[in-house]
Amino acid sequence: MGKYDKYICTTLQKRHMLPGPTPEERDKLAAEGKRIYMEHVLWIDEDVIPGAYYGESTWLWPSSYPGQITMEEQLKRTANPTPMFPHAHDFPELLSWWGTDPDNPDDTDSWGMLMEDEIVPLESSWVAYIPAGVLHMPTRGTGNKKTSRPVCHWTSGPGVYVREKDEKSEKAEKLMKDLPELIKKKPAELKYRDYFVMGGQKEPKRPDYLPRTDPRYTRHMAYIDNSIIPDAEFGCDTRWLLPGEKSKEGQLLMKPHTLPHGTSIVLNAMNYADITDLCAEVEFWIGGEKHIINKSFGAYIPPNVEQGPMIIRNIKKQIFFMLSYPIGEGIKKYPGG
Repeated sequence: MGKYDKYICTTLQKRHMLPGPTPEERDKLAAEGKRIYMEHVLWIDEDVIPGAYYGESTWLWPSSYPGQITMEEQLKRTANPTPMFPHAHDFPELLSWWGTDPDNPDDTDSWGMLMEDEIVPLESSWVAYIPAGVLHMPTRGTGNKKTSRPVCHWTSGPGVYVREKDEKSEKAEKLMKDLPELIKKKPAELKYRDYFVMGGQKEPKRPDYLPRTDPRYTRHMAYIDNSIIPDAEFGCDTRWLLPGEKSKEGQLLMKPHTLPHGTSIVLNAMNYADITDLCAEVEFWIGGEKHIINKSFGAYIPPNVEQGPMIIRNIKKQIFFMLSYPIGEGIKKYPGG
């Protein structure tokens, strides 16, 4: 066993923290060959990986996929002990719903994001930056767009998410009560609109340790730094990795480098047959130690530990790739453990 194995997670942890159904209900449905709309691949935090930031990674499947249970049947057969509810964190959070057509980020469902007392309508793929202390909750919004493709949902932030806090706020209770009217409301100005990065964002200039990649096999999704959101304290780089590159050398995604803060990394294959299978091979070096990974995984690299190179080979299915890390004032506040 390597020194840095503990910084890589390939299994879904903390299933009790997920929105309903319960873990027992999920297992029963799976035994019957049933699949639910939202399936988690990963839950990461400092209890799962030493010192790690919080993060979730999820696929949302179309109802036309084999074995999919309808929402009506799910509600009849399962409980929902941890429903969606307006909540705030004591750390900034990135939260995203992103369509899976790499050439068309507009191909996604209509959504909205409740932030304090306003709802930001979202008709394309998006990443939201949620400042610390801001009440928020995804909603269905006002539009009626639906995609026939899967949707990728992920979150990341430099803290620990404790769901038990969600329902203990009078303000949150009032927002839930007022939600139908807030959805109808069309404010002249949305003060939180600038905290969203939408699909179609121009590809940025990345740090030197992230080399240019072949656009035939790697597609930009969203990037956040302080040039995009000036007061952000946590940023990201997200991409689709696509099949087709057949070289023995593979694609170099990351050069060796060391940072003064932690880094979260996620690679998940859009593989309905087995969401744990990465459908590729990743060679990833941590602290001079080589790791070969062929499962969907999350990793956390502590500050001042060398990471890279990272090379990916033999991609068979589309893969979601994310890096997230503190930026700006967040580097001092949330350096990681």
